[in-house]
Amino acid sequence: MSVELPKPYRVSVVVQTHWDREWYQPQQTFAERLLAVMERVCDQLDAGTLSHFLFDGQTAALEDLLHEAEPTLGERVLTHTRAGRIALGPWYVMADEFLVSGESLWRNLEIGMQIARAHGNCQRIGYLPDSFGHIAQMPQLLRHHGIGSAVTWRGIDLRHTEFRWVAPDGSEVDALYLTQGYYQHPLNLPNWQAALTQYLESIAPRALSGQLLLTQGGDHLGPHRELAQRIAAFNASQERYELVQESLQAHLDAIGPVERPALHGELRDNTQSFVLPDVLSTRRYLKEAHQRLEDRLLGETEPLWAWLQGATPPQKALLESWKLLLQQQAHDSICGCSVDEVHAEMESRFAQLDQRLSALRGRALHAAGLQTPLQHEGEGASVFADDSWVTVFNPLPLARSGWQRLDPMLQGPVPPALRVLDAEGSPLPVHWLGVQPARSLRSPLDDFPEPVIGHRMELRVALPLAGMQAQALRIEACDPSAAGAVSPCGGQELTLPFAFDVGNGQLLGEADGRLFWQTPAGKLQLLLHTELDAGDSYNFSPAPGNPDRQWHPQFQPRFVQRSGPFTHVHLDFRYEQAGGLDDERRDPGDRRTKVRGLLSLMLCEGQPWLEAEILHGGHAQDQRTRLVLAAGETLSDAAGDTAFHWTQRPVRVADWPAAPTKQVETPVLVNPSLSAVRAGGIAVAHRGLQEFEIVTGPGGAHALALTLQRAVGWLSRRDLIARGAGAGPDLATPDAQRGFDGVTAFAFALDAELDAAALLQTSLMRRRPLMLLPGQKPEAWREALTLPHPKLIPSSLRRVGDRLELRLWNALDESLPCALPGWTRSDDGGDTLAPHRIATFTRPA
Repeated sequence: MSVELPKPYRVSVVVQTHWDREWYQPQQTFAERLLAVMERVCDQLDAGTLSHFLFDGQTAALEDLLHEAEPTLGERVLTHTRAGRIALGPWYVMADEFLVSGESLWRNLEIGMQIARAHGNCQRIGYLPDSFGHIAQMPQLLRHHGIGSAVTWRGIDLRHTEFRWVAPDGSEVDALYLTQGYYQHPLNLPNWQAALTQYLESIAPRALSGQLLLTQGGDHLGPHRELAQRIAAFNASQERYELVQESLQAHLDAIGPVERPALHGELRDNTQSFVLPDVLSTRRYLKEAHQRLEDRLLGETEPLWAWLQGATPPQKALLESWKLLLQQQAHDSICGCSVDEVHAEMESRFAQLDQRLSALRGRALHAAGLQTPLQHEGEGASVFADDSWVTVFNPLPLARSGWQRLDPMLQGPVPPALRVLDAEGSPLPVHWLGVQPARSLRSPLDDFPEPVIGHRMELRVALPLAGMQAQALRIEACDPSAAGAVSPCGGQELTLPFAFDVGNGQLLGEADGRLFWQTPAGKLQLLLHTELDAGDSYNFSPAPGNPDRQWHPQFQPRFVQRSGPFTHVHLDFRYEQAGGLDDERRDPGDRRTKVRGLLSLMLCEGQPWLEAEILHGGHAQDQRTRLVLAAGETLSDAAGDTAFHWTQRPVRVADWPAAPTKQVETPVLVNPSLSAVRAGGIAVAHRGLQEFEIVTGPGGAHALALTLQRAVGWLSRRDLIARGAGAGPDLATPDAQRGFDGVTAFAFALDAELDAAALLQTSLMRRRPLMLLPGQKPEAWREALTLPHPKLIPSSLRRVGDRLELRLWNALDESLPCALPGWTRSDDGGDTLAPHRIATFTRPA
């Protein structure tokens, strides 16, 4: 590929800062630094020595500045944004693309662009300078928001700067690869002329167009006071390069038409730059908390406000809730690769968001008249009501069939029996699988707060529901002889060996404690694996001496509960492992840690899925613990879901070097998954298990490994086998040794017939379960809505102003019918949704 290059080279100097809101210092510390940087920027813009400034493509930084700055500085900044001299947007934050849903990335762009436009200008460039790799659907996402170009760095292995980035649906954008990265500040340095020349000589041969780019700046940096003079002096001192201060958009415009190579889909290659893949499992407690709240917002708050006809959504409260969630998604935040203070503050913000969403739930019920916030007046269920008279709401436009889990809370002691009645008073089939004490403080607006004390029941109810359907139910204590009555199922002692046959498969506990699930598709073993981790928050790295790799295949039975088609098996596990690394970080230390935990498995006749919960205790340091599912298969690829895509990747088995190579990261082994994984016949639906790898199992065949724990004590280190350089400041992070103390819930199957759509829908229905709401008011609800094809995947359903909005996507390689009577599609796709396409539909509310 040859082009006629200009002489001299034209170099666009785009002065910028990359603003991590929080990273090696907490957000408030960086906010103070932001004031100093932007005052320096405004001084130079006012003086005319700086012509343009790129504010990192994140409008959250502008919000931080306006919140903290004195009015005079705030107005100076806004004067320049309105004049177009400070470029804003299009993002709200630079999120990690693999740890958040496609809908979150959509809202990130939507909110970022709204804020940018409100303050005078919006940069229409997909500016992604430091994301740890890129999702396959990013070009389509950008195109849906009117953006036709992108600027990236990590995840790309190309010789040249310019390329076309093509999404799985065929959408494409003109993209620019920052071959040397975004952090380029030669004009700030004492030896600036030599540094600048060296940089330009390195990038000039890689520009197909001959147009060169200097992103002058770096993390939390301001421009040098003599920037303009140095540019002028450099131009006067030589004739090979002509430096011009201008915007990033002006640089892209100057490139013009050029023949570009194409890159398709996901970008996670680390040949030329680090992608830091093991952030997928660092501080996993953050990932689980984030997904739970993302699910509440998308699977509870928004559909509830959209589908209650008498409730007008509080747009400000919803917007601020989204902003709070998105702030947590900034890559150094959600990736867990910041100092401990940052992540402690994240936990506080997660708690605040949880409180907001609970308040918004109650506010919707009050607005629609299902429940009154008052004790002595108002309509609907009492503020002190338990779940005797309830409405079950399906928050997805997907039909549900079979047994549904409901967890109602009933006041008083545990009754000898209960039953569930439909709106006509007819009993529904039900099984009572568990009970726990429960207490809830209620505070009416007109009297004293009081607790409601009772018990929460775990029920399985035969309750088919259409999409977005609301169904009134009565849950009542009754005599055991009453029609439809059911009593809690008791437990029976369980010993090895055991076998439970549920028609579609057998759960086998062998005499030596090994655990298997056998189906017509094969035989799957569940086991745990542990090994030492000498890495940091960015990369797993094996201990260079003895990595202490151990398989833990033994599970001891505790008891079993059986009720109708359900078999609930409770087991425990115990093992010992190294308590951490030795002082040289090469071998196991002297301390040993005893680990114990619980595993429960719920089987249902006729269902391919086993519901599982695992709980750990007694965590070691400097280690990685994985759940392994081994079916004796040899695999060439495996797949997991990312934002708006089902992504297939070739299997790469670990082959660790004896020593690191300078500035080289070992090939990427771990893969991201938002909620579902497929490896051969094994399928897993989960929340919070966002890192998986195909490993060599104990029998030599491939196996699926999902990371349960990764404990490390450093933000970054420079002595890793896995990465031949640092990735940030070398700071101790002792709280990153903390394990995940909650219950990890997932489901798995061994079924070769499950396609991607079925797996994704199973996972989505687990992550966005039925809502159990106090009160009954059938006229408050809109009519049911079920998608026109069972393999369409819903992303969101919300009310925006006076319209309802529904977003769908197609995970398959085939087109699917998507006609929705009364709804208008926002693009020109007609009544079918093309393979891998995202589409938005609206209708009057």
